[in-house]
Amino acid sequence: MAMEMKKRQWIHHPSCVLPLLVAAFLLLTFRCCLRNTQPGISIHADATPPEEEDIAAVAGRSYYDYDEATLMELAAVDPAASAVLSAAERLLEANLSRSAPEHRDAAVRRLREWMGKQRRFDPGVMSELVDLIKRPIDRYHAGKWGWSWGGARRRYASCAVVGNSGVLLARAHGALIDAHDLVVRLNNAPAGTTTRLARHVGTKTGLAFLNSNVLSRCASSSSSRSRTGTGGGGCQYCRAAYGDRVPILTYMCNAAHFVEHAVCSSSGEDDAAPVMVTDPRLDALCARLVKFYSLRRFARETGRPAAEWARRHEEGMFHYSSGMQAVVAAAGVCDRVSLFGFGKDPAARHHYHTLQRAELDLHDYEAEYEFYRDLQTRPEAVPFLGDSGFRLPPVVVYR
Repeated sequence: MAMEMKKRQWIHHPSCVLPLLVAAFLLLTFRCCLRNTQPGISIHADATPPEEEDIAAVAGRSYYDYDEATLMELAAVDPAASAVLSAAERLLEANLSRSAPEHRDAAVRRLREWMGKQRRFDPGVMSELVDLIKRPIDRYHAGKWGWSWGGARRRYASCAVVGNSGVLLARAHGALIDAHDLVVRLNNAPAGTTTRLARHVGTKTGLAFLNSNVLSRCASSSSSRSRTGTGGGGCQYCRAAYGDRVPILTYMCNAAHFVEHAVCSSSGEDDAAPVMVTDPRLDALCARLVKFYSLRRFARETGRPAAEWARRHEEGMFHYSSGMQAVVAAAGVCDRVSLFGFGKDPAARHHYHTLQRAELDLHDYEAEYEFYRDLQTRPEAVPFLGDSGFRLPPVVVYR
């Protein structure tokens, strides 16, 4: 009995109750933290908090490891592409009524072919880009200029993709750009026609990469000039930047632009180089790549779950840039890829050839820059390509 009395006194003594309450509170707090751990981000069990480590040691690695499977799953959701496809279906139902009768059949046929490839996600398209992009260019050069072409599936030895950033004007990379076998330029940004500009951007152009908004505007301008008698019709205004001998590769951000594509492809300009459309499988790959890097950047910089990304971005409008897709296309047709004019500086304009300073909200340029860094320094980390059998070529980003 005396022993039982002593136990009860010990349990109810104030000096014992308080530590028990504190221990219980800490246990509950720990359990709640476990329940609320953010999805998409995991912390190594043996990781030491950064404030307890040497700063130099922390700088060499990432404290957070992102669940790539979760990010890849979220990146597969593309409302913008779904909206484009729905609009394309409505256009077909109306038989592309806004197209001129002489071009309607060709526009409808190409639109149907394009839609037939929309439902597939196939990163293996990277291994087909030589056939899809380079071979039509080779056939054109062989037929028009008598260049040798045996139909071999050879890639370009070296390619320069010239971005439109104003940072180009801070460097004298012109001669280096022109030394590449293929030079790709974007959205009719000018090559150097003066010694001063050529010093920065080069003079050579082998492929013009246009988004279909640019193609639509310039083709409409050509048609308008034809009607008013101030210029030729067809695609002449679209080719004004680089000339008729430079092939055009365009991606369709609006299915209605197949009308302008039909005009450019059947304009009667026999000497003109081909106007090609990117394979929808390449479009889908680019969309997933950029969204993956944007999701990862969002989770890392905000500390929020990647699933909340859509609340911060206008998901229905989010899209990769023309430059990003040109880089991916070049990786499929070139043994070595160099990037120029990708990046930004507070003192530089957004585009070297315009007065625009603000960036477009529908692109996440910082996420794209992270993608380019991975291409250059750790290509094995680029997602979606692991099981495709395609091996990325060496990439160098020139600042």
